[in-house]
Amino acid sequence: MFLQVTCIEAMKTFQQRYQWAMQSCRKAGMRITPIREAILSFLAQHYLPANLEMVAEAEGVIGRCDSTTVFRTLTMFKQAEFVRTVHTPAKSRYFVLNIPGDNLNFLICRECGCVTELPLSNAMKSKIERIALARGFSATSQNCEVHGLCTNCQNTRKTQVPPSKLASGFGGNKARASRKAHTQ
Repeated sequence: MFLQVTCIEAMKTFQQRYQWAMQSCRKAGMRITPIREAILSFLAQHYLPANLEMVAEAEGVIGRCDSTTVFRTLTMFKQAEFVRTVHTPAKSRYFVLNIPGDNLNFLICRECGCVTELPLSNAMKSKIERIALARGFSATSQNCEVHGLCTNCQNTRKTQVPPSKLASGFGGNKARASRKAHTQ
C-alpha cells in the first residue's frame, strides 16, 4: 500500500530536525553509523510518517543493508523515544520523528491508508492538557490519530452498489415471489 500524505505546515526546517535527531541519537548513547545517519536524514526530510519500504529505499540506505536492519534500527529509535509509530488499517507501521513541539496529529483513512496532518489549535491542545490533568494524568506529549474515510474513499463508496443490494436484487420480483411461495 502506498502512503499518500498531505502536510499542512512544517514546524521546523530539515536542518533543525536533522540536528535534533542526531543529538537525540548521541544522548541515547547510540553509535552514529552511516546507515543510522541516512535513516535519520530521511525521517528529518519527511514531516509525515514513512513506512519501512520507503525508509529502506532512501538515499544512503538502499543497497547498503536489508529491510530487517532498517526495521531494527527504527525499533531502536522508537524505544529511545525519538521516533514514534503510526498505525494504518493495513496493520503497517509508519515512522515519524518524535520532535517535541512538532504536530504529530494525523487523519488516517481506513480504506486507502492516506495520512493527512491534523492541525490542532492551541486552545484544543490546552483543553486536552486540562482534561488529562483533571484526571490526574501527567501528559508528556500529545499525539492524536483520527481514523475514518478520506474524501476520495467517501466519493468512491457513494458510487458503488453495496453487495447486499446486489444479492437481494438478483432474479428480480418474479424470483422473489417464487422464493416466497416455496417458503410458505
